[in-house]
Amino acid sequence: MLYEHYKKNAELKHKIHFDGKDTTLGQVLDEHKDYFNKPPSYLLGINSSSKVSKGKKLKIVTAIQYLAPDKMITSKTLCPNAKRNGCADACLKDSGRLGMISSQKAMINRTLFYLYMTDNYYRQLRYEIDKAYMTYGDALAVRLNGTSDINYKDLVKDYPHVQFYDYTKNRNMMIKNTNKNHHYTFSGSMFSDYSIKELKRAVKDKLNIALAFNTANSKKDTLKIPSKLFGVELVSFDDTDARFKDKDGAIGYLSRKGSSVKLRQLEDTEQDNFFVTSANLERIQAIEVV
Repeated sequence: MLYEHYKKNAELKHKIHFDGKDTTLGQVLDEHKDYFNKPPSYLLGINSSSKVSKGKKLKIVTAIQYLAPDKMITSKTLCPNAKRNGCADACLKDSGRLGMISSQKAMINRTLFYLYMTDNYYRQLRYEIDKAYMTYGDALAVRLNGTSDINYKDLVKDYPHVQFYDYTKNRNMMIKNTNKNHHYTFSGSMFSDYSIKELKRAVKDKLNIALAFNTANSKKDTLKIPSKLFGVELVSFDDTDARFKDKDGAIGYLSRKGSSVKLRQLEDTEQDNFFVTSANLERIQAIEVV
């Protein structure tokens, strides 16, 4: 029984915010025993978010996987640089997907399956990729890290006919990637000295870069997105999620989702913020391309 297997192997005392309250992983398992006693009904969702579904206009069908991010259910993070880049709290607390109990349970179940039933997990993942490719052919794109930052290089290598893509905060993983069918976009952050240093290195290496700006582009927003950064014209990464279609060295902006104007204006004075704010825009503009 999966439930018993998870009760034996998972970190039951690990604190978790679930269904709007603070609890433990063990309590969540007990309260939803029947649900966690079954393997995930699916690992990959097809066009399962409004962002990835925008690929339809490019005749792209995206299969995306959402796992429980960072340290949501385990002390071993699924996003190695989340804390140093300042995105851990935002991902766990502000995601609309994480706010829905059905989605929370699904992500937890997939992640338990990944952590404690690893062989079965990879068998199911491969089956779903094969099935999706048989259905959609070359129109298929696969994003394995919807809310994680795991290195799937060995799996990707086995599917040279399938297009994979991901955002990552792991610059080294991006540089060392040798799979031509796996496109990475570096996700920049202004949160810490470490994250800014990594962004500078990404600029120097002329990597594809995504930057989240603290604005929804409304009339009341204080921050206005510049037309250029690092001498490169900024493009919208909001129009589509198909990052593998971007030009080499492209730098794009992502506007802030799921926030109020009041909150954005309040945080716009923060220097050390995951988002690009008015307070740290001058700092980012000072980064030189060497």
